[in-house]
Amino acid sequence: MSNESSIKKRRVENGAKKDSNHSKIYQPFRAIGYVTNEIPYVVNNHGQEYFLTTCVGSSFQTYNLGKMNLLFVSTPTAKPISALATHRKLIYAATGNCIIGYKRGKEVSRVGGQGDFNITQILILGAYIAALCDDNTLKLWDTTNGADTVELYTEIEFGEEFTATNMLHPSTYLNKILVSSTQGTMQIWNIRANKLVYQFAYFGAPITCLAQSPVVDVVAIGLLDGTTILYNIKADEKIDSVRQDDRVTAITFRTDDEQFMATGNMHGDVALWDLSERRLAHIMKNAHDGFITSLTFLHNQPVLVTGATDNSIKQWIFEKHNSVPHPFKSRSGHHAPPSKLKYYGEELKTILSAGRDHSLRSFSTVRDAQNFEFSQGHLARKAKKHGVSMDDLKLPQIIDFDVNDAKVKEWDNIITCHGNDNACRTWSSKTKKLGAHTLMSTDKSAVKSTCISSCGNFGYLGCASGIVDMYNMQSGQYRKTFNGHKKPITGLTTDTIHRYLITASVDKTIKIWEIKTAKVVHTIDLESPVVSIRYHTENDLLAVVCDDLSIRVIDLETKRTVREFWGHRNRITDFTFSPDSRWIVSASLDGTVRTWDLPTGAMIDIFKVEDIVTCLAFSPDADFLATGHVDNNGIFLWANRTQYANVSLRSIPDDHDAKLLALPTLNGSEEEEADQDQDSDIEETVEPEKTVDQLTDKMITLSMEPRSKWQNLLHLDTIKMRNKPKEAPKLPEKAPFFLPTLPGAKAQFNLETIVTKNDKDSDSKRIQFSQLDTDTEYAKLLRSGHEADGKYESFVEYAKSLSPSAIDVEIRSFTIDGELVLLNYYLEAILYMLTTRKNFELAQAWLSVFLNIHGDLIVSNPSNPIHGKLESILQLQGNEFGRLSEQIHYSLCLIDFTRRT
Repeated sequence: MSNESSIKKRRVENGAKKDSNHSKIYQPFRAIGYVTNEIPYVVNNHGQEYFLTTCVGSSFQTYNLGKMNLLFVSTPTAKPISALATHRKLIYAATGNCIIGYKRGKEVSRVGGQGDFNITQILILGAYIAALCDDNTLKLWDTTNGADTVELYTEIEFGEEFTATNMLHPSTYLNKILVSSTQGTMQIWNIRANKLVYQFAYFGAPITCLAQSPVVDVVAIGLLDGTTILYNIKADEKIDSVRQDDRVTAITFRTDDEQFMATGNMHGDVALWDLSERRLAHIMKNAHDGFITSLTFLHNQPVLVTGATDNSIKQWIFEKHNSVPHPFKSRSGHHAPPSKLKYYGEELKTILSAGRDHSLRSFSTVRDAQNFEFSQGHLARKAKKHGVSMDDLKLPQIIDFDVNDAKVKEWDNIITCHGNDNACRTWSSKTKKLGAHTLMSTDKSAVKSTCISSCGNFGYLGCASGIVDMYNMQSGQYRKTFNGHKKPITGLTTDTIHRYLITASVDKTIKIWEIKTAKVVHTIDLESPVVSIRYHTENDLLAVVCDDLSIRVIDLETKRTVREFWGHRNRITDFTFSPDSRWIVSASLDGTVRTWDLPTGAMIDIFKVEDIVTCLAFSPDADFLATGHVDNNGIFLWANRTQYANVSLRSIPDDHDAKLLALPTLNGSEEEEADQDQDSDIEETVEPEKTVDQLTDKMITLSMEPRSKWQNLLHLDTIKMRNKPKEAPKLPEKAPFFLPTLPGAKAQFNLETIVTKNDKDSDSKRIQFSQLDTDTEYAKLLRSGHEADGKYESFVEYAKSLSPSAIDVEIRSFTIDGELVLLNYYLEAILYMLTTRKNFELAQAWLSVFLNIHGDLIVSNPSNPIHGKLESILQLQGNEFGRLSEQIHYSLCLIDFTRRT
């Protein structure tokens, strides 16, 4: 068995293709917004280029450090990745009790997989793979003979007095590994001989990290108390030590002309030490907003790469003889879950996201390199000056925002309101930073909701006191106040032409205001306090979520509630319209995501996720549903299966058990293939539904043929003239003279070898004149239909299979005799189609072409029975069109009566 086939077999055994991971409408697509987590990254170089690989749960991502662009994402593993390592062009990831080798994100090898343990760190030593495990052992695999025959080479068991934490392969030490412990001691092991070489004395505190210095025999030892020791392991001698605040989490050394060491701690600080002068050169205070996991100085370059648990990777560059670095390049995402999502931009492929980390970010669903965070000013400089973190200086958490691209080139196009804040801020998606205006509520009460007018000129502030303030987005000047609600405002929106303002409040009312006069035009009373509203401008529908766990849809033209949806068992966290306003998608604290169909008033889809959905948004082209979840920093995209598959949107009862779905991964290709395989299996087993050509013989039924079948036939002369070639077409090669042709519109040769002989002379091969048959298949079916008492089903089915040009040729090629036999039979077939009320539009097109071609011949034979057939067709068509017109007028009157009442 080959390595690839064994990998596929393992995937099937692990259950990747046992159960489909999608609901009727939504299928997990992929996750965006993830950069790194608490697992240390790894850096390797190919020639002059450096590549950085970060862990993101069950997958890893590889970036080009020169451009900081994402190259590829690995296929997901069954368990979260616990360690990474790299060797040449391969990346190794530890997951559970096995180590998987990848090449360009695709699995190529696997070792381990047996035993009850989890791997915490891995080292690649040529053909050997060493792993430090949580059962306090060090395991070694030998891959010399290939990945298919890998077996455990040796296992080192540490005693109870030595709990291993980290391991390091010292430079130039053959087959030696240095292992540290929580007891504050170190050991050197010969892994080939499975023998303890040397044990060091106690260092004064538990060891948290190890790093190789540029000098042979010298390693850096990071301790829990913040001390970093430079130690000569060959001489067992301490060289120097430095100390920082809190535990040491990462260490690296600069390898260019400057002799610097960088150390990181748990609070996101990076300390830079000048080793030549043995002093602290600089502290990069709050370099990250989380635990520093990795530090790396690029080889012979003044560039420091840092990684932390705040979901970010940063590069810092040093100027010559300057110990203070400057931000160079970075990639980051939310380091707290997003709280609100909305699509925006020209191509509508970008998501605006407000997170609980007090940031406003933009994520592209197409190109990862276009993600960015909106700037809030020089926060790093202020944080350094005042000695606080950047999060403390950011604006309060955004609780609501709105974006409008109508005036994006002229002035700010985003407005946000913040928790327990009486002001809204404006932002610009063009300059990617905080805008110039701060819009204060006139009564100094907290702003609870906000929106921008459809024209992009005005911003509205819904306050906790119940008033709504209107500001100019260009100048930031106050315009007017709408005062009518008694309790906090929970929703704001304007109509398409900015004539009316719609407001919702906790006082159980929705008010419609005339913006010009600031007066209430209409008030809609509800049974429960309003939580939030969503407005669909094209259909003038307003969806309202209330405290009683219902979703009500109000038609603003009639001011009436036209739909009510009940079913959620807990508070509704967010909801949205689909772009065509046919669906409403809602999420709740009960863990379900439900899709409601407005035309039928029924629930058509439901699924459940382990992590509650807190916010969602539907893409404007209806391709994806974007969701944000509790305890997840990324944004998850769900593909709309109705865009590419036949989905039966039937009503689902309220007591239907919701299917538990796994969240999308960063690379969903494998799951999509699995779902496609399952869908194909299901299609083979499901019996096809029975369909009928006509529900009742009283209905006029059209054919299922494309519109071009009959439309192009009516304009065939125009099409031929338009498509006439500029040069005469080349004649096809002549077939051998002895191949007879078959009659018909298509040029076909009679390849049958049967030769009819003359009855009188059995040796003669001469064909009699009576044996010549000039009728085409088209004409033969007409004759057989007449002989079958006027049943022309076979003729109609055959004619439907022909192209418009072939039908035109067949009608022109009728054999003309004195009685016009074929012409009479053709009109009988048309009369049959009209009588049975099937293929109605084809009958009209075929009759029109027939009369255009043979009209002169019919007029020149007034005594032929063909005139009686034409009168019958004319009378039948008049009756049918009269009946159809009566039904249409009745329906129009009924609709008009319903609208007026």
